[in-house]
Amino acid sequence: MKKILVIFSGTRDNIGIVEKIFEREGEDIFLKIFFILSDVIPSSFSTWLMYMGFLGEEPTEEIRDLIIKEIEKDLREKKEEIENFLKNKKAKFEIEFLKGDFRMLLKEIMDREKFDSIYTSKAQKVIIGEESIKGFNIREI
Repeated sequence: MKKILVIFSGTRDNIGIVEKIFEREGEDIFLKIFFILSDVIPSSFSTWLMYMGFLGEEPTEEIRDLIIKEIEKDLREKKEEIENFLKNKKAKFEIEFLKGDFRMLLKEIMDREKFDSIYTSKAQKVIIGEESIKGFNIREI
């Protein structure tokens, strides 16, 4: 049985991603799924707010906290949807919700356990050092 790491971190994460993983990896897999809530506002969103005139160069702490709270609510809803989908599918899985720096948390997870494949919607943006990802098959989905 293959052990697959799946990292969800943003609003484009959905059940379709999990279905694609089953298509690529087959049914005989164990999914270890982490929902990671980054402690920073995505730069593209912050730039958009600044461009539209809602903010100066940096959002206030109150606005940052409000945005992070809304992202957390969305992620928790997606976590519940995927959990229900996997239970109905009778898949083997574990799900955790973490808060913090995406790169640091991913590195900690990868240092702690070995996986046959790793999927994340942020693969193109993950830069955690070549040595720490050697031997892993990280795929963006």
